Amino acid sequence: MRGRDPSRSGYAPTTSAPTDDVRVAWRTTVGDPHLFQSPTVASDILYALTRHELVALDAATGTERWRFATEGELLQGGPVVVDGQACYRAGVNLYAVSENQARWKFATNSSFDEVLPVGNTIFLASYFGSSDSLIALDASNGIPRWKTPSKYRPLAYADGILVGAGRSRTTLVGLDATNGETRWQLSRPGLPGDIEAAFGNGPVISNGTFYSGAGRLYAVDVREGTVEWTTDATGAVMAANGKTLFRAGEGHVVAVDSTDGSTRWKTSVGRTGENRTSFISGLAVTDTAVYVGAESGLVALDAASGERLFAFEPEEGTGSVGPPAVVGERVYVGIENAVVALEEA
Repeated sequence: MRGRDPSRSGYAPTTSAPTDDVRVAWRTTVGDPHLFQSPTVASDILYALTRHELVALDAATGTERWRFATEGELLQGGPVVVDGQACYRAGVNLYAVSENQARWKFATNSSFDEVLPVGNTIFLASYFGSSDSLIALDASNGIPRWKTPSKYRPLAYADGILVGAGRSRTTLVGLDATNGETRWQLSRPGLPGDIEAAFGNGPVISNGTFYSGAGRLYAVDVREGTVEWTTDATGAVMAANGKTLFRAGEGHVVAVDSTDGSTRWKTSVGRTGENRTSFISGLAVTDTAVYVGAESGLVALDAASGERLFAFEPEEGTGSVGPPAVVGERVYVGIENAVVALEEA
């Protein structure tokens, strides 16, 4: 899932991910490219999306286990794995699939953004029935636990609070995850920059603080809705490891002090010797390293200093590297029409 967990932090609690150099452990062609979706690994199975299929691979070997086709619908968002089921959206529907079988389908009246799984509940915002609604689904069967009229979509979760944003991207809300009631609301009309990142890894929560913004970075207390600090910033792709907030955009990764927004370091992730900006698709972080999916390849940076640890550059013409997923001793990425597992060389 995007951001690895409901906080969207992108943090992987592992000490064995590669930091010196990498080699290809396996590469499996899965079909039509779906670059901007990070693969998801759960119970030794890797799930990836093509344009029209959910593909399940053995995470250790890359061997295909099964695939599930959704006829006539473009797959978007996810996959997220809840209760052993891979969930993704296609058109106006949310599907839950396991072992090549659709377990349930939840239909709405309009397209919707990606879902947010918390425990055995899946949250989404869509037009449902006769109004815009925030919906909490039972992940085991797709039946709503509750729904409430709402114009806000959930971005991230921590401490019983769903942090959501309106379509104007100038308002944040804290919603009670048990019933959808509004705990707090924060509006910033007239200030420069969206309060919510428009794309990429987007907003994250770390140590009880919500971080977001494109053009201007906001740090907001999750439980109280108060602004802790704000600063000018570029980039909309973010991750956090509990000590540092990492932002990426315009070909650079920036490490930000989470207590005051000051810059610790800034590093280019473009190809060595190139001056042009490199597109960045996503970040994943550990306590010691930052892994960057970029047009130039997969780049690993030292989390403390920003020093480049290694760069894996795919063959020329194969496309950019998608958002990375760090699990144990490996980094998994999508490259054009394939999933690649990388390990310490």
